[in-house]
Amino acid sequence: MEISWTGSLPFVGRTDEIARFLEILEEPAGQAIVVSGQAGMGKTWLVNRLASIAEAHAELTCRTTRFEVTPDDSVTSTLELILSHAKDAAESAAGFLEVTDRGRKQLKAIMGLLPKGDKLTELIGVLGSEAKGHLRNKFLDVLRALSKRMPANARAIFVIDPEKLMHPESADSWRIIVKGLPPKVLFAFAQRPQDALVSDNAFLALPNVHRVPGAADGLYTLDEQSVDEMVEFAAPQIAAPIDAVRAAVARYDGHPYSVGAALGLIADGRPLDQLPGDPTGEQIGPTQWDQVCTKHGEDAIKLFEAMAVLEEPAPLETVDVVAAVERVRRTQLLADRFLKSLVREEGEGWRIYHVILADHVRERLEAENGAEAYHKRGIDLFRESLRVSREEQTAPDALAARRLAVHVRHVDGDEAFARTFVNECGQALITLGLLDTFISESLRILDLAELDLAMEAAVRVNLGQTHQIRGELDEAEAMDRQALKINEKLGRLKEMASSYGNLGAIHLRRGELDEAEAMVKNSLEIFDKLGQLESMATQYGNLGLIHLERGRLDESKAMLKHSLEIFEKLGQLDGMARQYGNLGVIHRRRGELDEAETMLRKAMEIYETLGGLEGMAKQYGNLGLVCKDRGDAHGARQNWIKERDLYTRAQMPHLAEEVQGQIDGLGESE
Repeated sequence: MEISWTGSLPFVGRTDEIARFLEILEEPAGQAIVVSGQAGMGKTWLVNRLASIAEAHAELTCRTTRFEVTPDDSVTSTLELILSHAKDAAESAAGFLEVTDRGRKQLKAIMGLLPKGDKLTELIGVLGSEAKGHLRNKFLDVLRALSKRMPANARAIFVIDPEKLMHPESADSWRIIVKGLPPKVLFAFAQRPQDALVSDNAFLALPNVHRVPGAADGLYTLDEQSVDEMVEFAAPQIAAPIDAVRAAVARYDGHPYSVGAALGLIADGRPLDQLPGDPTGEQIGPTQWDQVCTKHGEDAIKLFEAMAVLEEPAPLETVDVVAAVERVRRTQLLADRFLKSLVREEGEGWRIYHVILADHVRERLEAENGAEAYHKRGIDLFRESLRVSREEQTAPDALAARRLAVHVRHVDGDEAFARTFVNECGQALITLGLLDTFISESLRILDLAELDLAMEAAVRVNLGQTHQIRGELDEAEAMDRQALKINEKLGRLKEMASSYGNLGAIHLRRGELDEAEAMVKNSLEIFDKLGQLESMATQYGNLGLIHLERGRLDESKAMLKHSLEIFEKLGQLDGMARQYGNLGVIHRRRGELDEAETMLRKAMEIYETLGGLEGMAKQYGNLGLVCKDRGDAHGARQNWIKERDLYTRAQMPHLAEEVQGQIDGLGESE
């Protein structure tokens, strides 16, 4: 039996809060609950208990899913995380696939509230569809679809538990979401008194928001009876006299985290007279850390310091490398009851279990300038991971894409952070469809005081590419023209050529073919002078697409084949896949459907290897058109549904909406 804050201590007290929660649960309206309290006062403990009570309700059928929000997360990234899991969870609940990730399993439980069969299958389609405007609108559309299909006595509860204080701007986004919550959907937020939602009067004024407890300062300390219950439960694991234990923990004045953590220390052999004296809980983290350092040795210290530096949940194999601890040794360490109580599994990774301890470890490292070695090992690991994915042309690791530049900033400063993000992380984030993360980090770079012009141009080019992916062509053009102006001033020919090519692609998307051709030819001329074969191949492909739009199929095919030959010679898979797909389109236009399908499936195979969501989506769309030409309306629908869902995952709502229109156009009979 583990005796620790995250172990098996029973839930005690909080009877008024539980009663209030049950009253709220009975109401069918969509509602939000804010559980507030200072750090260590038991917010997470309470929301977990509320979830378990809801799921054991005698008359209501309730399911809960929870998301711990990390320090770098925004409201947008939290919504992305939930939505990215939701469709897989629905398909799993329908029996289409299995899920392994914790978040997806939790959402699968919520999907279990829905009737099986057609309604669940229909929801899968809704989860892949895209609302106009902000991601918040899509998220609310999904919640409405979920609510519509749930029985009257069902409740879906989403717990949002931040790792650190939410940014003040979070209140605006959450207010819009909570205001629009549909029936039978509840949100529970764990917040400190100074946190975004507790301090936002406009949020608290919403008629469907409830504070648990109602007091402004949030959760209070436990009463004496509740503390006694905790002590009695821990008694079998404690050698010291129980009356002496009661007296020892009385100094914590009923502070839940302090009492629970102190009982864990006592159970692990800490003498009563060596317990920390501060009743606020702030001293428990240092005391636990002292025990790690004095009783468990250098490898344990390195293991926990590495987790603190990584911040995000990371696979234990990653922790091993950053800590420079052998896997066998790490396994031995985490077999220890005390050390195991200090970590928790979250999603597909592990992290230090409580912010008080994690913050203390980070503060000690910063004070002693001891974090650099861990950051450097993280840099080496993530840089190598991204390098291998580029060279082998496989899907990049999301943790590496998000974290490499962050670790570089800690070691080498803002300039190196910007360079690393632009050159190594940006394209990986785009490939993975993490566009909001990409945009927010890029805008952070543009705000740097010492940013040089060349770097600014590179950032603007990448932002232009991202806006183009999202269909935001005016924003894309503005970014590319600003980049072109800078590169012309600096005389950087290669970069100028890239901007010309990007602007050509924008004009092509708008149907402005003369302007597109002029820009592409400008780009091709420069790349030809520089001997840049891969870039030349890209522009030959763009010329092929311009000919295709003009109906000049022979000229288009010749350009695309020329582009493909160069990409094949270079072994550049992404370029090969693009031109296989484009050649498939030409064969379809000519009515050569078998040849078209062959080309499209070649393209699909490569994109699946690369993890390229947009490319896969395009090929499913083209395969759907081939099916439609063959009179196979069912095949067309299935391919277009896959296309729509991939565009949604790739954060390309304008294209997902277009595809939904195609699906709707097939009619129910088809």
